[in-house]
Parts: sequence; structure tokens; C-alpha cells
Amino acid sequence: MSYQDLEKRDCKNLKSNNVGARVTRSQQVKILLSNSLAAFTVVGLTQAFGVFQAEYARIQAVQDGIVRAEEMDDRALISAIGSLGNGGIVAVFAVLYYPHLPQLGIHVRYLCSFGTACIVLGLAAAAASHSVWHLFVTQGLLVGIGAGVLLYVLAPILPEYFPDRSGLAQGTMYTAAAVGGMSFSFTIAALLERIGARWTLGILAAFSLVTLSIASPLALPPRKFEKRSTSIIGLKTFREPLFACLFLVNLIHPLTLAVPMTYGPLFAESLGLGFEHASYLLAINSGVGIPARLGAGALADKIGHQNTLIIATAVYALATWALWLPSAQTNNVGLFIGMSTCHGLINGVFNIVMNSAQKQLFGDEMYYPKNGAMTSIRGVGYVVGVPLAGAMVNRVTGADLRGTDFTKVIVYVGSLLTLSLLCLLNVRRLDAKQNGWKWAR
Repeated sequence: MSYQDLEKRDCKNLKSNNVGARVTRSQQVKILLSNSLAAFTVVGLTQAFGVFQAEYARIQAVQDGIVRAEEMDDRALISAIGSLGNGGIVAVFAVLYYPHLPQLGIHVRYLCSFGTACIVLGLAAAAASHSVWHLFVTQGLLVGIGAGVLLYVLAPILPEYFPDRSGLAQGTMYTAAAVGGMSFSFTIAALLERIGARWTLGILAAFSLVTLSIASPLALPPRKFEKRSTSIIGLKTFREPLFACLFLVNLIHPLTLAVPMTYGPLFAESLGLGFEHASYLLAINSGVGIPARLGAGALADKIGHQNTLIIATAVYALATWALWLPSAQTNNVGLFIGMSTCHGLINGVFNIVMNSAQKQLFGDEMYYPKNGAMTSIRGVGYVVGVPLAGAMVNRVTGADLRGTDFTKVIVYVGSLLTLSLLCLLNVRRLDAKQNGWKWAR
């Protein structure tokens, strides 16, 4: 069957019966536990990277010998460690490998074991670092390959095993990520203050080995359906208005999502907070997301995944313009605490509902080919987003940083979020035009 025929049939796929293999309770427990452990460790470490971002810009890191004195103020390069470490480097190629995920079968477990090995080796090797470039290769590139393998293989599979409660299932997964982010933020900050960066990275390597060695054998392959496409999407698809708008949303999300988490501790220090107290704000960000993510997943199943995305993006945009920007202009810590709380409440919503929303829009047959393209552009955003923001921060020493040095970054984030909100509203309009208006969508 030609790709054009698949495209035509895909439009009817939402209403057709593309029968999937029966799902057992045992399978649901296994895949939910596997994804939750992976998210707790991988996403948790990613969300807590802001603590390392601030640490590598301090004189203590130079005294530990883990970075050089002349590298302390290169915020774009330091932030690139976190950008690579989030797995975006693997997501970039999703357009090529996503269509073939359903063919993985039991080999998904070996793939996850490979990802685990990369993360453990990357963190262990980072403990022996003597420069930012060494950290870039180990804590950045090597950890990023492992993180990408785990996140961008397991996450799209999860909603297939929960056809009626996909939002709640993904909410549970990213609640585990929020618990990890909060726990790691507190723990890493305390360890860095007491035993230094080298021992901290070594402990994280050992901990990751334990949790991810449990997650990998529990992983399950994509659910079997009667009809699956292994075709890579053509250029014609990118010209479809709905797909193009959603494609832009998938780029903007990673460009903006991690900025408040990565630069939050540094921004808080510029407002006058100490290193450890600034790191606590990052923990608050993750902590408020624990109940919010469960609630967001359940809410999405009730009011619709697209509606939930629109609400979350609107809240993030408003908080950026109304709280974060005034906080920078007036050096007001209280406003930034409000911003961190708002961001914590909604920052997991995209990951919780986007796969389900795209599965609903694209259908089971074309889910992996089209979602692969979306994940690829998302990967580009994850790789370049935080370093791009770091390049916008005025390059002054940490002691001389002021809230106003972040103004360009905040305006950049707010502008992109406003554009993303407009795109999501247009997706909602186009979907209603194509499939009929429904309040819960």
C-alpha cells in the first residue's frame, strides 16, 4: 500500500476498528513500574541539573578540580551538558526509528539495558572530570544517549497499554519524575556542599545502576495492532496545517520548558539567595508537580488532552509575563517563588498528554511514524534550547549577576509560549473542523 493510501486511511482511523492485542493487568503493572522507575531516575536527574549548573559556576568546583577557572562563566557550554544529558540527542533521530519500534519485540529490554549502561558509565566517568569539555562528553553526551534510549523508547509505548486511562498512566509516570526531581534537588545540593562534585557524581552513578537495572527487565514492547505503518512520513504531511502547527508546538515546548529549572538556582542567587536555598526553589518546582501531575493526567482523561495542553500553556505563558519578568526587574524573590510554583504545577503536562493527544489525532496505524517526526523536532529543541537561553544571559561573573541580566531570556520564553498557545488553539479549531466539535477533546 502506498504512503498516500495510508494517509487517506489515517483520516478515518479514529473511527475505525484497528484491533489491538488484549492488555492484561500484569502487563499494565510491569510497564507502569518500568516507566516510573526510569522517569524517577532519568527525568529526575534532568530536572535537578540546575543544581549542577550553579555548582559548576562556583569557585568550589574549581577547587575540586572538576572545572577550570576560565570555564566558570561559560554558561552556554555548561548548560549544554544538561541539554545533551536530557536525551534529546537520541530523540533527534526519532523520525527514522519510531516507525520501526513496533518491530522491537522483546529486544526492547536489551535496548533499555544499553541505555542503563551509558548513564552509569557517563556519571562515573564525569566524576573523574578536569574540565567542562570532559563533563560535556560524559555527563552530557554519554548520559544523554542512555537517557534518550530509555525515555524515547519507553514513553511512547506506555499509553498503548492504557487505552481508557492513558492520561492517568502518564500522569503517574511523570509524578515519579517530579518525586525524582525534588529528591535529587535536595540530595545533590546537600552532597555537593558536604562531599564535593566527584563523590556526588559517583553516588548518582551507583544509584542509577540499581534503579535502572530494575526498570529494564520490566520493559514491554509496543502493543500489537492489526494495522501498523513502518513508513517514514513524506514532505506532503508537513504541509498539512494541523500537522505543521503541532510540529511547531513540539519545537517550542523543549525550547522553553527546562529554562526555569536549569537557570532557576542561578537566577535565585542573582536575587540574593544563597546556593543551598536557591537549590531548594528547584525542589519546590518539582515538589508541587507531584500531586499536579496525577491530577493533570486524570483531568486530561475527563476534559480532553488538547484542552489540558491549552490550559497548561496559557498558565505558563501568563506566569512568565506576570511573575517572572517583574521578578527580574524588581529583584523580588516572592514573585519568582510564585513563578516556580506555577511552572512546577504545569511543567509535566506536555509530556503527560502529548503522546495521547497525538495518538488521538493520528490514529493507531500512523501513530509511530508521525509521532517520530514530532519527537525529532522535540529532540532538536531539547539539545539547543537551554544553551540558546544561556547565551542570552549577560556574561558576567556569578557574584555580579543581577535579575535584569536574565531579561532577554524571560522575554524569549514568554514570546515563544504565546506563539505555542496560538498554534494549539489553531490545532483545536482544525481538529473540530475535520472531526466535528466536541467539548472534551
